[in-house]
Parts: sequence; C-alpha cells; structure tokens
Amino acid sequence: MIILTNRTDLAIEEYNESINYPVDRIINGMRLRKCIINKEDSKRFNKKEGVYYSIENLDYYNKDKVIIKIISSIICDFISRMKKIKNVLVVGLGNPNITPDSLGPLVLEQIEVNRHLEDEKRFNISAISPGVMGQTGMESSDIIRAIVNDFSPDLVIVIDALACNSLNRICSSIQFGESINPGSGIYNNRKELSKDTLGCEVIAIGVPTVVDLSTIIDINNSYFVTPNHIDQAMDILSGIIAKGINKTFI
Repeated sequence: MIILTNRTDLAIEEYNESINYPVDRIINGMRLRKCIINKEDSKRFNKKEGVYYSIENLDYYNKDKVIIKIISSIICDFISRMKKIKNVLVVGLGNPNITPDSLGPLVLEQIEVNRHLEDEKRFNISAISPGVMGQTGMESSDIIRAIVNDFSPDLVIVIDALACNSLNRICSSIQFGESINPGSGIYNNRKELSKDTLGCEVIAIGVPTVVDLSTIIDINNSYFVTPNHIDQAMDILSGIIAKGINKTFI
C-alpha cells in the first residue's frame, strides 16, 4: 500500500498530470513542461499562483550543455514578462554542511558576480548565501528582505533543494517558479519568498533531493531519504545551474 501525501515542493506533482500543458515537449530525451497555476488551481493544490517550468529525466552526465541552454532560455522567458531588469541578486538557500541541502550554497560558489566592477555591463550581479536558522538564529527570508531593502535589486533568483514524492524525480528534475516556501516539502515551512514578500521580481530554481519514505512504503512515521549518489549529483547539478544563470546574465 502506498500512502499518498502532499509532502512535495513540485507543482507538477500537485497538478493534474492528465492536463495538456502549454509546453510539454521532449528535448534530447529530457522532458520540458510548463504549467500555469491560476487562482482556482492555487486553492485546490495549495500552490502559489504563477508560471512553473520543470525539466525532467535529466541526463546531467552526458547532456549538461543542453540543460544549461534550457535553463538560460527558461530564465529569459521569465524575464521577458518583467519590467526592465538591471540589478540581479542570486540567493543560495540551504546548509553547505548537509549534502541534500547544499545545492544553494554550491551554486553560489560558481556564480560570476560583477556588481563590484565599474565597467559598463548589461546586468549587475551580486550573490549571497544567508545560511539556515540553526546557524544564524534568523529566518533566511528576513536576511534576504534586509538586503533587498538596502540594495533594491530588480530581480532575486533563489536556489534551493526541494522535496518530492516520487523516486523518479529525485535529483533528476529541476523546477522553476516565481515563489518558494523553503522547507515546505518536509513540514519545516519558512516564510515565503516572492514578489509579494520582497517587493521585486523573483525566480525560484530548485532540485528535489529528498523524498518522503511514506510515499513509497506503508509507514506511519515520516522519514526522508536521499539517493546514495547525492554528493556527485549536487556537484554536477550545482555547476549546471550556475552556468545556466551565468550564461543568461554575463
């Protein structure tokens, strides 16, 4: 018996999979999906309104350049619906000392920042990894909001590890959206990061790195599991996401 739970950060898992998506195509064996969650859908699926993309069946060992190109094109699609973007803040959420939660900080190490340079450029890129409450005693959203209030970026790109309820998607998909609730998939819900809370445009990028065991076997308690190749997956995926962001703005 498989217990159906709602412990997922993925819109694709909460949305009706039988729906014909506006974008649902195969690129080099990988599946690109786009779904738009309206006000009614938001109430039904407990997911914030907005546009969500997902890249599934990732072949990050052999097709990293293709994935980088897709990531850049998705970011460009979001930006095309925004007002003029000049100042961009990239935020890496998570704990670098816990591998399944290290995606954000690992991406941050590879972002090409240039805000401090005086030469003329299309975008001013800055980056920060605010840590987790156990390290700082502060909500990451409060730290981010303080920085946003001070530096007034036009766009905040948030990277975080996610939870899913399917083994097939763990470390093999990337989700893009316009908001994120850090920790919501493992019932450790923190303050939302979105245009509504930060006052600027937001793009959220996440990779599911854990799955609730109760979605696989019949147990009463909640345990979250991660694959045995998680170290290698985080190293490769963090580099791919960073290169996708760098390709877009640098």
